[in-house]
Amino acid sequence: MTKNKILKESLGLFANKGYYETSMEDIASAVGIKKASLYSHYAGKEDIFSAVYNKILVDNSAFIKELTTFNKDIQSQDKLKFIFNRYVKNCKDNVQMEFWDRYYYYPPEYLKDYIHEKTEETEKGMMKEIEKIVEEGIKKQEFIQKDASDVALSFYYMMIGFAMSVKFYTNKEIEKDLTSCLNVFLGGIGKK
Repeated sequence: MTKNKILKESLGLFANKGYYETSMEDIASAVGIKKASLYSHYAGKEDIFSAVYNKILVDNSAFIKELTTFNKDIQSQDKLKFIFNRYVKNCKDNVQMEFWDRYYYYPPEYLKDYIHEKTEETEKGMMKEIEKIVEEGIKKQEFIQKDASDVALSFYYMMIGFAMSVKFYTNKEIEKDLTSCLNVFLGGIGKK
């Protein structure tokens, strides 16, 4: 129980204050334990940060699996709409995504290579799933003949770019813009 609370509170602190500005005292205070008690669970701040990051990797992997698992009867276009909508909306007011974004661009030096490697693995895995859906859409003649990996790459980066800006807009604005983006994108690859 305490370990989970340490991870939860540390996530918020690291996401909001930053790695270097978050102290072990901050974490202990947020958890409601003495600083010395943290060391019975973790060797230090680096260890806590790594545990938070690895938990996010596990959670994100489960989210992507859930996001890209569909009934075979669903049209490819509807699958892409679902993925885009759900992914973007998942990024709104999500402390794990704030953490992910912050530390992708500004990681602690000791974890820089690891974070970039894991982010690249996540991106490639997600694009692979999107590519499968696009290939299926081409095969079922829902989409025009295009290179599926190029379409997946374009879709992924459109989705990521949109997701990075959701914190600045209302849900109503997001919904309107999501619909517009998807209509233009899917109109460009859809059969006429």
